[in-house]
Amino acid sequence: MTESPKPGFPKSRTQWRPVWRPSRRDLMWTAAAGAVLASCRGATGPAPAEAAASHAEAAEPAVTLREACRALGIRHGAARDHFVDPEDPMLDRLMARECDVVTPENGGKWGVFQHTEGNFDWRRFDAAVELARSIGATPNWHTIIWQHMGMPPYMKLPAGRQAELGISEGAYFSPEGTLSEENVWPRFTGVVEAVRQRYGDIFYRIDVANEVFFWETAESHPRQQDRYGFRRGMWWVAAGGAEKGPEWLDPFFHHVHKAFPKAKLVLNEFGIEIDEGWQQRKRAYLLDWLTGAVKRGVPIHGIGLQSHLIGGKPYDSAGMRKFLRAVDKLGLAVHLTEMDVDETRLPRSWSRAEKDRAMAQLARQYLADMLDNARVEELCWWHLRSDLNFIAREHPDLHPHPSPYDENSRPLPLYTAVVDTLREKARTGRVRSG
Repeated sequence: MTESPKPGFPKSRTQWRPVWRPSRRDLMWTAAAGAVLASCRGATGPAPAEAAASHAEAAEPAVTLREACRALGIRHGAARDHFVDPEDPMLDRLMARECDVVTPENGGKWGVFQHTEGNFDWRRFDAAVELARSIGATPNWHTIIWQHMGMPPYMKLPAGRQAELGISEGAYFSPEGTLSEENVWPRFTGVVEAVRQRYGDIFYRIDVANEVFFWETAESHPRQQDRYGFRRGMWWVAAGGAEKGPEWLDPFFHHVHKAFPKAKLVLNEFGIEIDEGWQQRKRAYLLDWLTGAVKRGVPIHGIGLQSHLIGGKPYDSAGMRKFLRAVDKLGLAVHLTEMDVDETRLPRSWSRAEKDRAMAQLARQYLADMLDNARVEELCWWHLRSDLNFIAREHPDLHPHPSPYDENSRPLPLYTAVVDTLREKARTGRVRSG
């Protein structure tokens, strides 16, 4: 289903309802997604009715994550996708109890709401905005620019240019791609205007650019990055990254700030927490760009750290503390935008309790470093419930616990570790948030 943008997205819930009317294809797609999610719970997992009963019987935690965050002036929230998880009253109740912000996991991505040029499908974006309003939260917009994924085929470079550009990564190119130096700006400003007309200046945070710095692999480095650490991706090519250097992103931030003056604008990145050479180098590239952007007067309000923590990998606490202090000196806030903990690298022989303890300790250390060394303004999970996180979908055999709650909305050890850390920082008064 496609739909044209509507000017003036109504402010009152009584004036607006989601326009989604599922087609036969939608229902089949949703049923398939439901089967995947069911498999994430394992063969012995509860049926929906049993899960609802378990939720009704389970006692709510004495302190919510939102309450612990609010005591430090931090907004708490989570991602949600209403197409993958279309109806889940138990999840809605949990988010109503826990969320000050709601991030559309996929609904705000260009490849979802304008998959073909000029045709808009707002269903998933609408649903996230409506959920936020219905529970008294504020929506985020994730994301406008995504350097290597999340873009429709026409927003990629023509496949015929790949050899000319000398870029081996095929994800930046498509046979249907028409992105060019001539149309990148009108397309960008057109999408920003369409979203502004539909929703108005309502977003708490906007991820202006997502994952524009390199992700090092044996195949990607150094051929896939420029001298400033940027991926030589489709946006970098079309916006003149080779000629403009680190300033190629600046106009995008300026334009979004004019369109959404109330929103917190961030550069959203991943892969800087581990004590490995490439992540340390990426951290340095990122800090260099942030320093230059602040000096140039770019309207950026903070850095978005996805915070996909990896159990079993060496966390670089000292390096992160140094990085965070430098970011703080620039006057920039920190937004933890997609937090979860990946247990797939932990020994398979470990018990569930051993894995939970290791993950909780990692989250505790990471969050303590954030609170002690940066001005944290937001803690957003990549789903509150573990069964809905992408790690659970990709590894259903592990029945993993990447998020603070289980499939029955019961708090996990990860929840306890985060709440305890937040409350300890509130008691000691050494936190930099606010």
